[in-house]
Amino acid sequence: MSRVLLPLRHAAVVGLALCSAGCRATVFAYGPDAASARVNAETFVFALEQRFTNVVRRPTFLNARMRIARYAFSPSKLVQDTSIWTGVRSTRAGAQRALDVSGTMVNGQYTFASEAQSVTPHRTGDSRHFIGLAKLSGNDDWQWTTTVENAIGSMPPERASDIMRALFVSAERPAVTVRADYRTAFPRTAVALGRMLSIDSLHTVPQSDGSTLVTLHILTSDARLKDGFPELAKYVRKYLGPARYRFRLSDRSGSDWFDAQANKSRLVLRFRSHDGELQPLTGAARRMSDTLMLHTAASAKISFFTVGASELVGEFVHVRTRAERGWAMRFTKEPRWDLPLLAEQLLNSPLRRPFEGPGVQFRIGFVRGSADKTLLARTLVLAVRESAIMRFFGNLGFTAMSDYAGKVEEEENRFLAEAFAALRADIRSLD
Repeated sequence: MSRVLLPLRHAAVVGLALCSAGCRATVFAYGPDAASARVNAETFVFALEQRFTNVVRRPTFLNARMRIARYAFSPSKLVQDTSIWTGVRSTRAGAQRALDVSGTMVNGQYTFASEAQSVTPHRTGDSRHFIGLAKLSGNDDWQWTTTVENAIGSMPPERASDIMRALFVSAERPAVTVRADYRTAFPRTAVALGRMLSIDSLHTVPQSDGSTLVTLHILTSDARLKDGFPELAKYVRKYLGPARYRFRLSDRSGSDWFDAQANKSRLVLRFRSHDGELQPLTGAARRMSDTLMLHTAASAKISFFTVGASELVGEFVHVRTRAERGWAMRFTKEPRWDLPLLAEQLLNSPLRRPFEGPGVQFRIGFVRGSADKTLLARTLVLAVRESAIMRFFGNLGFTAMSDYAGKVEEEENRFLAEAFAALRADIRSLD
């Protein structure tokens, strides 16, 4: 469902747009001095560029990938399929079927292959993907665990905090200055991203306490994609065009600290910053708590159906340790569902199951790996209960996945590889 409501790679493109909306100072926050900062930034971007360069999947993993996409919400159809799994592990929940996958450059192609047991990557650009499936105590209850680790170089994880601070500081200037900065600092990136994304407007409003209220409008369009990426253009128009989503961070007193809202190809970001530290959008300035509440709403049109969820609220925790910088999210409250009449007739307890007990857990950030290498890592833990309604969701998700796999994905990979290559060239050219 994440691929339908907010594709991970679309988030990567938005992230690229935000980087290019920053300034030279953002790049130079990657290290303690200009030389090391440039190396760290370029290495990080190069790792991401590799991930999308001439992607190929070995037949065994390609089969496993599509089988899991087809039956993610009907795991009983997968558990005994020996063509998928690379091993079995013992966990607290019991036996866990495991699929280990490695990703690396082979003869100019980024190659994914199933392995008996992959290892934590350490060479820049290499990756490890793990998918685990375990039977839970309920007759129809299963738990998915997925982990992805990408080696991004030697930049220490704690540098992520400096980068975010520099990015917010860069917005604490007149809008015309910010625009001039990113246009001169990242000209190649702006051209590459401009085929899909454009910064429509940027407003920076100084506040009486010295902070700055920032509103950024980013437009997604398929118009410029049609020439070089025709299938991706169709997919963007079909799925991202009608999609709506909102992510809002608030504290327990109800004050909002960050707001991202997308509606029909327009993404609006709102935040308030003072010396690179986020402040509540309104009210007195104060230090942000390590634990916030993430409010989420999303909807998408798939085939003939519009599906969505709102009032999804979970904990959003800043992870700040010597070995990790990132965010941990946990959702234990069932959202309010927006489903077609056919699905509503099937609605029952299975849709509550993912939010029971420990709930849905997602973690993403920079983690110290082996040999002082840093990983960009993410983990998702999700419990599901097989049922008619979950099969309905599974069928919808597989419809979108089927539309995506193949030519669309190939074009999207090429688009991202070219965008990251442009960003790397811009970084190399900075004074």
